[in-house]
Amino acid sequence: MPGIENTLVSSRPIRGGQVFRRFLWISGLLALLVAVELRNPLFLLWRPAATALVFALSIAALLVLRLTPLRPRAALLALWLSVLALAGMQEGIFQWRKQAVLSSTEADTRQLGAHMIVSYGDPQVVKVLVEKGLIGGVFISTQNAKGRSREAIRAEISDLQALRRSSGLPPLIVATDQEGGIVSRMSPPLSRMPSLAEVIVDAKPEEIEWLAFAYGEKQGHELASLGVNVNFAPLADLSSANMRHRFDFRSLINRRAIDTDPDRVTPAVIGYAHGLETSGVRATLKHFPGLGRVTADTHIFPAALAASESDLSASDWIPFRDGLRSTQSLLMVGHATLSAVDPTRPASRSSKVIQGIVRQRWAHDGVLVTDDLTMGATAHQGLCSAGIDAINAGIDLLLVSYDTEQYYTIFHCLLQAARQGKLDTKVLAASQRRLVRLSESS
Repeated sequence: MPGIENTLVSSRPIRGGQVFRRFLWISGLLALLVAVELRNPLFLLWRPAATALVFALSIAALLVLRLTPLRPRAALLALWLSVLALAGMQEGIFQWRKQAVLSSTEADTRQLGAHMIVSYGDPQVVKVLVEKGLIGGVFISTQNAKGRSREAIRAEISDLQALRRSSGLPPLIVATDQEGGIVSRMSPPLSRMPSLAEVIVDAKPEEIEWLAFAYGEKQGHELASLGVNVNFAPLADLSSANMRHRFDFRSLINRRAIDTDPDRVTPAVIGYAHGLETSGVRATLKHFPGLGRVTADTHIFPAALAASESDLSASDWIPFRDGLRSTQSLLMVGHATLSAVDPTRPASRSSKVIQGIVRQRWAHDGVLVTDDLTMGATAHQGLCSAGIDAINAGIDLLLVSYDTEQYYTIFHCLLQAARQGKLDTKVLAASQRRLVRLSESS
């Protein structure tokens, strides 16, 4: 039957065309979503491959659409042109901001740079930031320590400090995350030590402080021998044995926190901080306002601390408050939202939390540092505003450690805000005095 045969033959290319057109629509929409998120810190591990793939697919799709009589061609062309334009715009904006930062010669650039601490992989890249005063500190992480000797790390840090001296700048803050236990960024080559929780687990109340002191003294001596002068430890968070942290994939607070009892945590953090201080290393109490009761992981998700102020003040905040009064420690402010005080902003960018509680109620005038600004809990509200809000709230140091390229985005936004008068000059001046005091006492 010729009619039936002709119908079957002619239907095959039509069906094939429909499948291919559907494929272009679906893949185009997915590529558009990827293009939107290319600069999201959570996308860091896949960014190079995803960027190359998006550009390659876009060019291939546009070539196919030019050569193939698919309908509706105009809509598909618009979709894939949008993918290509968006991916190109994302990369273009980043490169423009980066060059604007590196070429900045304004007098306030070095003043703002003093508020930035960044991690790095390539020493040559960070040397430019160090020499120009575009940062105030570096964060030494596993990528700097893995497979390297103490001598090599010491020499690298020494070279960076020499650059500061030759440029007439204050010494760098050299920070790391050496808690002991599962968070030991510098081990090896430094000694692998148990967590502070393990050290005091069976200790009598009167033994806790001196055990923690001895622990901190040993750790401080090793850190100082490399040139590290600030340690992002200890945890002053209380663990919550009865709370299920089913969405805590990376913070793992219950495995890292010292104890559930503030009367045991407080002498532990004080003793540990004094132990570090014997070698000239500053401790950092973290992660105020406390992550023990927070069920979500701020590395990935927005998270809230729902307890009342009175409840927190009577328990969770005791190690923070007493630790700051008794030691020279810095305070790391985390990205959980303190719902009872400011339900709209993470603590790290909330003036109500920083000024209202830490600066005014506690009368604390020491140095405050954010947790990594490239965590998911802050990135979802915008990294540009995160840095500006944190500085205006009274935070002194902004940490950029996971997605280091975001430093250029955050710092460019700070420069723009300074030019437009959007930084609180009174708050900024007080912060700069604190940083000078920290530098002079190191």
